[in-house]
Amino acid sequence: MPDGAALVSGPRRRCLLSGTRTTPDRLLRFAVDAAGAVVPDPAHRFPGRGLWLTPAPDAVAAARAKGAFARGAKRRLQVPEDLAARSITAWTAHAAAQVAKARRAGLVLADGAAAVDSDALVADAAPLGLERLALKRTPFTGRLAADLALLARLVGTGI
Repeated sequence: MPDGAALVSGPRRRCLLSGTRTTPDRLLRFAVDAAGAVVPDPAHRFPGRGLWLTPAPDAVAAARAKGAFARGAKRRLQVPEDLAARSITAWTAHAAAQVAKARRAGLVLADGAAAVDSDALVADAAPLGLERLALKRTPFTGRLAADLALLARLVGTGI
């Protein structure tokens, strides 16, 4: 089994470009709207399993050029020319809204590079123009950290 796959539980999704299978929190989700157009879906609100891509600066453009969205959906789709830019905008807005929600809930312990205690979760918020955030460790902040990591890889600042 590749890369400790036996240790990973829960749903797995396949990247349209690379074919790698991993958990949904490590992939960008796209959906098809009622008009048959591909749209970014960072909040996972659209119905269906979605269309998944490994986050990389050129992944959305490459998937569009290769027809990967239509192949993944098994039907003709409208794929906007500016889908890559729309994706960055959608994930940035989603992550910013989640950070604001975490702040209102008192889950942001500190802005800055150092965590305030060993149980804090540190997330890199550079794509939002912030430094690192020290967060209380909760399921919500775990998802927030994963969303920030996806955004960082999408814009090319993450590893």
